[in-house]
Amino acid sequence: MTDAITVRNLTRTYRTNQLVLANDDLTFSVGRGEVFGVLGANGAGKTTLVSQLLGLVRPTSGSITVEGVDVMADPDGVKRITGFLPQTELAMRELEVRRALHYTGRLRGQGETDARRQTDELLDELGLGPVSGRYVNQLSGGMMRLVNFGMALMGRPKLLVLDEPTNELDPHNRRLVWDVLARRSAAEGATVVLVTHNVLEAESVVDRVAVMRQGRIVTLGSPGELKHRLGDTVRMELQIRDGGELGAAELALLGATGTVVPGTRDGRYLVHCAPARMPELVTVVTEGMATMEIEDFRLSRPSLEDVYLNLDDEPATSAPSPVSSAAPSAAATAPAGVAVLAPVTTVPPPARPPLRDRLARGLTSFKYLWLEQMLEVRSTWWWSLLFGFLMPVAMVFGLTRIGGGLTDQNSLLYIVSGAAVFSVATEGIATLAQRVGVVRTSGMLQYYVSLPISRTAFLSALVFSRLLLILPGLVTPIIAARLMYDADFVVSPMLLVVLPLTCLALSAVGLAIGTVVESMDVIVVITNLLIFVLLLAAPVLIPPESLPLPLRLIGYLLPPTYAAEALRHALSGDLGGMFLVDVAVLLGMTVLGLAATSRWIRWRIA
Repeated sequence: MTDAITVRNLTRTYRTNQLVLANDDLTFSVGRGEVFGVLGANGAGKTTLVSQLLGLVRPTSGSITVEGVDVMADPDGVKRITGFLPQTELAMRELEVRRALHYTGRLRGQGETDARRQTDELLDELGLGPVSGRYVNQLSGGMMRLVNFGMALMGRPKLLVLDEPTNELDPHNRRLVWDVLARRSAAEGATVVLVTHNVLEAESVVDRVAVMRQGRIVTLGSPGELKHRLGDTVRMELQIRDGGELGAAELALLGATGTVVPGTRDGRYLVHCAPARMPELVTVVTEGMATMEIEDFRLSRPSLEDVYLNLDDEPATSAPSPVSSAAPSAAATAPAGVAVLAPVTTVPPPARPPLRDRLARGLTSFKYLWLEQMLEVRSTWWWSLLFGFLMPVAMVFGLTRIGGGLTDQNSLLYIVSGAAVFSVATEGIATLAQRVGVVRTSGMLQYYVSLPISRTAFLSALVFSRLLLILPGLVTPIIAARLMYDADFVVSPMLLVVLPLTCLALSAVGLAIGTVVESMDVIVVITNLLIFVLLLAAPVLIPPESLPLPLRLIGYLLPPTYAAEALRHALSGDLGGMFLVDVAVLLGMTVLGLAATSRWIRWRIA
């Protein structure tokens, strides 16, 4: 068996208040077609290891190769051959099941015909046919998890990285998942890295397992090899009614016959004893502990769970460097106690694809990400369009009636430009910032980053998916003012520059806010403050000369001010130097906002 994954001396440290060693000099290999389990408590280093395998986190030192591809040198190459199922929410929750599978395949680089063919195959294989037309987020938790599992299989990846894949699944669908993985491993040679807390379940499917603790692999081997650690013992699983606890006297009685460790659930205990003492153990439970509320007990051979629980009492020393599955002969001839790893043939990073191929790939990614984002808002887009129509009309109608009536040409210019920018700021800044915040804080961003798509395609899809909702709010007040007051505006071709540039500039601000601010509550406060306070106190609806100097200066630090000015210049036909300055500032803010977002969004290797 050749190696699909080779990890050598992998170390990753984080610095918070102190230096945290998340992975500590890990060395192991995984054979092609092998189901490799990674077990460990929370904080053991499993997530950090998986993130490094996927090219999402940069090792502090050491190396990783996947199918001969150096993860550090070519993270995109690894993403193209890897299917990932995280514990966090996946994207495409508001798409139909069929679309979610199909779009995932296309984003993984599948052709249209192959993506549709595999979608049909998976709908049948996973029993999802009856729900193929339903939205993913309308399914039960278990069915949603099954859809997410199908998304990980799209593109027929050589490596599957699955984090708790059977969470929320019923016994039938858990068995289905393991059967599907067995077929992928046996028939297609797919390698599976399985991260789980369910030790009993893992025992039935993994070929080998690594147990992690404090960033180290404390033991590694097949389930049979690990269970051999406990020797020739018998296992009793004891369950106390209502999750009760054993007292000191009962623990002493059981401890006289063998070793006692708490189980993974309340009221559950595991007792190990020599076969010769099994009758004595049964007598203790049935007679000596007759007053206890014993709900159930059963006898069996030791399981992988017993090994896992017994390791809790051992110091977290590293296991010996495991022998590569690809080099038994070298290991056999090595001196005692010396582990040998097979030489790794690393494929150098591929030559950069031709520009035409990169553009085609980028456009395909953009297309399906844009479609996904548009379909995500289809349940609310009518309301957004209604807002984009009614709010500017209401502002034009209401503000022109302040005092004795503000219907002169200059007042109309300020009211129309202010109403337009106010509408765009609401959709472009507030809504987009909150959307990015949800994607990031829910964990969906991790799924997008694991796909072989570019950051540019992802951010462009987010921005352009808002344009159809934003543009009506820009155009409506212009039309309303002409119809209500016969306003004499110049319909300049430069409006075709100002309108989309306004959308892009304010959307870029929304992206940056949603990316850099950690808390969703703070995002809401900041966007509301920007829109409803600073916007109304800036030279957007109000002429600059009517504002105190401090507010005027603050206003000119904000993109809405330049957007409103550019719109006024375009509507009045004044396309002189100040108009060009406004356009340049909007363009600069667009570039700055997108660049800041690209830097802060933590794409690719962190």
